Amino acid sequence: MLIFKGSVNLHRIVVLNPKGGSGKTTLAFNLAGYLATTGRKVAVIDMDRQGSSTRWLHNRSPDLPEIMGITASDAVRGASENQCIDVPEDIEYAVVDAPAGLPDDRLIDYTCGAHAVLVPVLPSDLDIHAASRLISDLLLVAQVSRRNGRLGVVANRVKERTIAYRQLMRFLNRLSIAVVGTLRDSQNYTRAAGSGLCIHEMPPFQVRKDIAQWSALTQWLERRLATPIMPRDLLRPTDNATPPKRRRLRTAVLVPAAAAMALFAVSMWMWSAVRVSQVQLPVEHIATVETLQAAPAEAIVEQVPEEASVVSAREQLKGKWELSGVVQWDGSSLLILSDRNDQTTRRVSPGVKLDGWVVTDTGPDYAVFAQNGEEVRLALNKEPAH
Repeated sequence: MLIFKGSVNLHRIVVLNPKGGSGKTTLAFNLAGYLATTGRKVAVIDMDRQGSSTRWLHNRSPDLPEIMGITASDAVRGASENQCIDVPEDIEYAVVDAPAGLPDDRLIDYTCGAHAVLVPVLPSDLDIHAASRLISDLLLVAQVSRRNGRLGVVANRVKERTIAYRQLMRFLNRLSIAVVGTLRDSQNYTRAAGSGLCIHEMPPFQVRKDIAQWSALTQWLERRLATPIMPRDLLRPTDNATPPKRRRLRTAVLVPAAAAMALFAVSMWMWSAVRVSQVQLPVEHIATVETLQAAPAEAIVEQVPEEASVVSAREQLKGKWELSGVVQWDGSSLLILSDRNDQTTRRVSPGVKLDGWVVTDTGPDYAVFAQNGEEVRLALNKEPAH
């Protein structure tokens, strides 16, 4: 386990992408430079074995705002547990340049307790595929909460009015993950890196377009930094284990190969196999549906509680469940329902019981539940109809 230790006021920004050449390091040191220009105490934690962030710091003039460098790549190589990265107490903000090729089971070491997690993505098929798998791992393995708003995607080195750019933006818009910045392919970043500068420290007349593009990214970042860390941000998957009564999807759990293939196929699934309703389904739901494809129908049914509430069943259904997605799967509808109380999800297909109610009708944005001649209609991502 990798642990970052520092001041109680330390704000950690993590930049990661397992695929090399995504512009991860360039984004990291430009973020550090931006924070330094605002008068804050900043450190760059260079976890990448190439040490590009460290080289950028070596090129930096002592006349510029100070940025501390912490080289920690050796800690990543070690196999021992509970490795600590010590950040000096006077450092208020730390930008982590995560290593390339980071295994999915190590993602939680970097995302746990982070104020912001940024994923730069390039406009190419290979990068889109790698990003889709990474985001799935962040949501499903590291369990980064979309509701907390800590995860953002940066479209990097883009050339507008190109097919590759349009393809990238279509992909990002389907993720239900915030696209917090779009940065153009500019030689200004190369010039800045060679001089130890960030884009905000270059002559304004040279970087006017670049600074304008950074505005949305820095505004998002400032909101994240101003939002206190919540208990959910500090949870690791082992700390937030699913209650035993919910561990009933036998086949999907007992066939790890099927689950691995599901995660690997997320991008292909989004492009062709699934028709999602008007409100796009988040990546974690798409990956879950893909996992369910390997499971028999009875495994899906087992997840749904059969017991009806003994008190006000109609009000319980309307007050407890929210319809958050409708997926056309294997020729029929598959409903994604969110529990309003604990934010967990259930997958339900027509004919399946939910708290004593039976799904009798579905559409692209609604589902009808019936019980003893009474009907309740749930609308997609809206309050249930009375």
